[in-house]
Amino acid sequence: MRQPQGIALVVTLAILVAVGLLAFASSITTLISQWSARNERGATEAYYVAETGLQQWKTRLFQSYRWQLYETVRNTSGSRTPTRSECGNVLAGGVDWNRNGRIDSDETLPTTRTGSVPMGPGTGTYTITVAQDPTRPRFMLVRSVGRFNGSQAVAQATFDLSNTGPWNYAIFSGRGAANRHLNGGALIRGGLYVQGQSSDPDRTVIDSNGNFRMENEYNYSTDSVLANRLNSDMRSLSNLCATLRVQYGRVEVSGSSEYGDPSNPLLGAYVGDATNDIFGNTSSVCTANRGICTDDRGAFDLPPALAPRFPEFNTTPCASDPSRTWAACVRDEAAARGIRITGSGILFPPGALPTSPLSCVLGNVLSGGALRFGNASMDCRYTLDGRTGGFRYTAGSPGTLEIYGTLHTHGINVFFDHAVNYRAFDFTNPTTDRNASIFVEGGSITLSRDLLPDASSATFPSQVLGLLAQNNIEQLTSNAMGIFYAGNRFRTQRDQRTLGTVVANEFCTTSAGGSQCNAGQRAEVTYIPTMGNIPVAAQIPEDTIIASFKIMSYERR
Repeated sequence: MRQPQGIALVVTLAILVAVGLLAFASSITTLISQWSARNERGATEAYYVAETGLQQWKTRLFQSYRWQLYETVRNTSGSRTPTRSECGNVLAGGVDWNRNGRIDSDETLPTTRTGSVPMGPGTGTYTITVAQDPTRPRFMLVRSVGRFNGSQAVAQATFDLSNTGPWNYAIFSGRGAANRHLNGGALIRGGLYVQGQSSDPDRTVIDSNGNFRMENEYNYSTDSVLANRLNSDMRSLSNLCATLRVQYGRVEVSGSSEYGDPSNPLLGAYVGDATNDIFGNTSSVCTANRGICTDDRGAFDLPPALAPRFPEFNTTPCASDPSRTWAACVRDEAAARGIRITGSGILFPPGALPTSPLSCVLGNVLSGGALRFGNASMDCRYTLDGRTGGFRYTAGSPGTLEIYGTLHTHGINVFFDHAVNYRAFDFTNPTTDRNASIFVEGGSITLSRDLLPDASSATFPSQVLGLLAQNNIEQLTSNAMGIFYAGNRFRTQRDQRTLGTVVANEFCTTSAGGSQCNAGQRAEVTYIPTMGNIPVAAQIPEDTIIASFKIMSYERR
């Protein structure tokens, strides 16, 4: 009878052990679940910290990027030539977090910053690293490591930058008349951009032949006419950040055309939707690429929604008030801080005291329905709130045009019949801001003689005159220096030189009269960076200018 009792005891003990093991296992599982939940919560909280840091510094980076697009990065000796990397990405040389106009030692890339985030009763910390992608110069990497209560998480984003706009090229062409943009043997120093028409993407929009050349540098140091009109550090530049971009259309390379050269190639050539949208006979320069010497080559590289668009007077929204047009805002600017001339009279701002009203009227301002700068002097200046506005023209060889703010004309054409040296002043800050513009609405501008800055007043681009015509600009003279906008056509001729930048719907180099724009001739257009010195009326609304981060990837680790 004792043996069954022993067996029962063994069974009972086994059951107790099994129950204990199950209880222990359950306890361990519970603890593991609690630890996992706690770790998951900690990781989530650390991620929130990392994400907060990423968003804060992404915003700061974007703001700094936009600011640097419109400012000059200067060192103690003045302006400097950008590196090739900075041409593709304005932040490549560093991020001017302090916005003091220079890159300090702690602002070069890669850069690291730290911060903290309140998290209930505790505080999380993050470490941000901002760097340029070593294989793709336009790409920026932002990595945020967040820490909280012993947990760590990582959030990382990659951004594609595109920093380009109409005033950043030697020639920026819109849709073109009959889709013609450029032809013949022009010499272009600087970038070339063609928007083209999405409805006709296979049209040849650049027909380069003869001695056509596109270069990434210029040197006017010994030029007897131009050298003393340019800032000393602008007489020669070895890197113009020159790129060839065609959004819709093709480029034909023939004859002895050259795009860049092996010692100083273009930064990029991006045409149409395929590599073979650059076609034609090979050249003796960079033969493997059909005469295109460039660091990079391919299809158009900017997303269509973000690509810069050709600005138009009566359709492009105003920068300060998108509900109104660019032209409407310029009219208001001229009415308040400039001068307006229409077919019926001269309009001074309310409260202005004309300096010499009789001279203004008798100066043949409206001769034959046109404003002419030729044989007759005129003084159309005024004073308003202690400031000088309007303009004064003193006839001579050359004549002198002193202009304050915006001169807006409506329904009349403007002619420069004599050579003119200009002195440009901003109305609000004439001492520090040396720029002004002539805005011709419903008319054209004809340059029959040289138009250059008065070197005794200031050189280019320390002073800038903008000529903006809703219709055409005809350059019939050897030299013109400024920034030029033609809503229809900009036309120049053989052996003539245009310095600054040209924004036009159609650009051609021909001596043909009337509306012809066929035979291409060897005219010269050189991009001179304005270093941000753009007149108010010429500040093309921001919807035409790239200043955007495109998120390429986003990771959580």
